[in-house]
Amino acid sequence: MPDTYAAIARDVIGKKVSVLRGNGIIPANIYGRGIDSVPVQILWPEARGMLNAHGRNVLIQIQIEGEAQSRSVVIRDFTRDPVNGSLQHIDFFQVDLTRKIQADIPVQLVGESPAVHTYGGILVQSLELLHVEALPTEMPESIQVSVESLGELESSLTVGDIQAPEGVSILTAPDVGLAQIARPRVEQEESEEIQEGEDIEGVVSTDDSEVEEEAD
Repeated sequence: MPDTYAAIARDVIGKKVSVLRGNGIIPANIYGRGIDSVPVQILWPEARGMLNAHGRNVLIQIQIEGEAQSRSVVIRDFTRDPVNGSLQHIDFFQVDLTRKIQADIPVQLVGESPAVHTYGGILVQSLELLHVEALPTEMPESIQVSVESLGELESSLTVGDIQAPEGVSILTAPDVGLAQIARPRVEQEESEEIQEGEDIEGVVSTDDSEVEEEAD
């Protein structure tokens, strides 16, 4: 059963919501397919606990005071003050539990790559978010991908290598890069030095004494 959080229908709108924030209340909106947008407000401790426990697009319940049933929603977005980082507003999307939704969810690399342990390679993650589709009840908070198959320098993983959880369809193109093992920095620098020495072809380096002997 998804976690349930309390809310109250909100009458204060527009610029006046700053008064709510000053009193420790966070303005929010609930919207969805075929329903009117509902302005609500949530106490700051409730909102903080919600955001700490759940990421975007994870199914939760919002119980609006006075309504008989809670609403099944996902957190679609939230905004923070650009200066002090304080929470300003939350957007909830009310879902149909029988209808699939799309979302961008984090990718977490897990395990240890043999190439990192053995050759000192550098693990580089090139994709942070994955676009997926699933029923609201099956939408994961994140997808974990093991890097234990990366055994050689310059080996890599693409989206096509990901095993999606049951009920989840990955919509990101399978050829998109996910992670790779870069060569150690020292090895990269040595390679660059060699390439610089090969810039001029057909020139043989000699020392000054050899040149003087040939001149004699």
